[in-house]
Amino acid sequence: MSQPTPSVLGLGHISIGVHSYTVSKAFYSAALSPLGLNLVFDSEDPSKGGTAPPDPDTTSSPPPSTASSKKVRTLGFGPDADHEILNIFEFGDDASPPGPGFHLAFNAPTRDAVVEFHAMALGFGGSDNGLPGVRKHYGERYFAAFVVDPDGWRLEAVCKA
Repeated sequence: MSQPTPSVLGLGHISIGVHSYTVSKAFYSAALSPLGLNLVFDSEDPSKGGTAPPDPDTTSSPPPSTASSKKVRTLGFGPDADHEILNIFEFGDDASPPGPGFHLAFNAPTRDAVVEFHAMALGFGGSDNGLPGVRKHYGERYFAAFVVDPDGWRLEAVCKA
């Protein structure tokens, strides 16, 4: 039996918790698009692998739920559905990003994509955490921008070309 080929970095995906599905869907759809990462899974959209919410008149059992009896809405982003790298789960007030020292860095295909990532993130509720530019302390070709998403997750887009 052959083994599946692991990703270059050995990671399958990263999952984060957010307060609002709606806010995060808009933010991440806009910010990640310049990086070639698209919405490939949406628990609320059958065309993106999700299922429509159950009709209360036709089901006798409740949908999967959290401790608060609320359905956890989910988003997935990646270059395609087979390579989903970021999962986002709506946990409301229970969502909390980690503290200083943690951030998610996404590879960008070009420096222009880094600039567009930064602009789109700010346009959809993110805050600046480092303007686009070369970070010489990381290398002459390390071009990056840093933002904080509406929930406090620290994000970076980087191009090393």
